[in-house]
Amino acid sequence: MFPRIYKKQSKLKRLLLKLFNIYAFERETLNIVNPNYKNNSKNFFQINDKSVLLSSGYLDLKRKVNYLDIFFRYSPSNSLWNSTDRWKRIIPGIDKEILIKVCILSLKESIVAFLKNNKINITINLISDNSNDDFDNILKKILHNDNYKLNFYKSKIEGNKGSYLECCDQATKAKDLVFFIEDDYLFEKNLIEEIIFTYTRVSTLLNKDIFLCPSDYPFFYDSEYKTSLFIGKDYRWRYVNESLLTLLFSKSILNKYQNKIRQVGEIENFPFEKPFHKIFEQVPCLAPVNSLSYHLSRSVPAINENWLDLWNLNYNKIKEF
Repeated sequence: MFPRIYKKQSKLKRLLLKLFNIYAFERETLNIVNPNYKNNSKNFFQINDKSVLLSSGYLDLKRKVNYLDIFFRYSPSNSLWNSTDRWKRIIPGIDKEILIKVCILSLKESIVAFLKNNKINITINLISDNSNDDFDNILKKILHNDNYKLNFYKSKIEGNKGSYLECCDQATKAKDLVFFIEDDYLFEKNLIEEIIFTYTRVSTLLNKDIFLCPSDYPFFYDSEYKTSLFIGKDYRWRYVNESLLTLLFSKSILNKYQNKIRQVGEIENFPFEKPFHKIFEQVPCLAPVNSLSYHLSRSVPAINENWLDLWNLNYNKIKEF
């Protein structure tokens, strides 16, 4: 065991904090100075400011995030990429347009919830692939909100690879964080808060750039992983060495690995995301233990069983659009 030296708390300080109903930690010992204070948060942090570091006190978050560009690519005419007629989605008989509307509404709910208490510049970039004006306008209506910016682009090349490359092209305009999202992911309401805070915290802690994958995919449990655990806001995150194409990373990673990132759409890869897996050998990728998003493809989307309740909640809300 390492020897630990604890400093005695100041009785005057404790008294003053109690009088003013203020909650605080002793930086050196992490002892609670005012235990009567009720804090509703599961963790103690401020975006772009500080977080609790369990071993030594507060961690000053040196990696600030002021801009988030989301690239949501969608194709209402494409049911399941690279599939056969025998392959069915986990939600039987679901119409692709309804699926996209439910998923994009869940994304909006997460953004709006985050912006109620936090201020960063968020832009949603819609990448339309083989869609139609009526459906495009419905998505714009669902996403309309004065608290973030909305851009719209039509993919210059149709198909999965074409829309992916359009994301790469438009992402060159991003200022900081880039979030690639495919059209069949359902999101927890705390997604944006958790992923932004985790990015600032873990990248500060490691003093390096990172990828974040928001899904706890079932295939993470199919093989042996050598991993490490990190604390985000309310979730634990672990190293993973593979992901699909819904993931968050920085503009600096895009600039440094642009050729490899574009290879996903420029050459044949197996699996499709293989160029990212190669980058993960040099830049760590982390995923939450318990999903923040659910891939509504043909198999069970996550170990967490609550995804169906989340689907029903958002499905009932889109009826007004």
